[in-house]
Amino acid sequence: MEDWQDLFEGLNDAQREAVTTTEGFVRVLAGAGSGKTRALTHRFAYLVEELGILPGNILCVTFTNKAATEMRSRIHALTGDNDTGYINTFHGFCVSILQEDSHAVGYPKSFLVLDNADIDDMLAKIYEERGLTLRDMTYSQARDMFEMRKLVQQPDYYKELIALPLAALKEKYDRAQTKQDILFYGYLYEEKKCFGLDYNDLIKFSLHIFAEHEDIRKKWQQRLEYIMIDEFQDIDEPQYRLMNVLCGWHKNLFVVGDPDQTIYTWRGASGRYL
Repeated sequence: MEDWQDLFEGLNDAQREAVTTTEGFVRVLAGAGSGKTRALTHRFAYLVEELGILPGNILCVTFTNKAATEMRSRIHALTGDNDTGYINTFHGFCVSILQEDSHAVGYPKSFLVLDNADIDDMLAKIYEERGLTLRDMTYSQARDMFEMRKLVQQPDYYKELIALPLAALKEKYDRAQTKQDILFYGYLYEEKKCFGLDYNDLIKFSLHIFAEHEDIRKKWQQRLEYIMIDEFQDIDEPQYRLMNVLCGWHKNLFVVGDPDQTIYTWRGASGRYL
């Protein structure tokens, strides 16, 4: 590890303050190109090298896999340590939670994380079974519909996905009349059949486990001594709730954002959280 004075030489006064203000709730408003990522990575290195915090006790959240990979490599360059803790997207971090604790909702550790290609395969099956065509709805429109239904119109859908046996979900699918219901319940049935979870499910399942199992919630809260979130203007309501739960023990939360750069408003992101 390089000498700390050398490390700080590359930072301006505001960045140094962000790096060394480690305790409590800290909010940094910063525009594009102002060195936000630099401040975050140096802060991570400072926590590990100067305060002796283990990387596995730090959660660092970004909004894209590309940004998370970039941050991991920058932190590795600063600390020389292969262990870079939890540096991930919200969804990626929820995969870590569920790989450890999915037993709490009766799912195996080897559950599938579904991508668009997996969802399209499921849709092809449903379309064939129920005589639908792409004139009724394209796959892309169906995926958007699932997202809006899970996020906005039917946010408690996950309770059925967790609680209902496969036969009961199949019955809901078989009884569905409208195109939207046929596709939605067909999709939930196909998801449960292969223990598959999409991005929305990952966060909903994690929140559900924390709400229902105090021991699991406390374990994660106590583990995560410091939480840092980049691009905080893009956070949505379920992500905000998850963050609130996770920082409930140590209450060390550092968020960086630019209210002028919110890009996910269409799926519920809101600058008001910032």
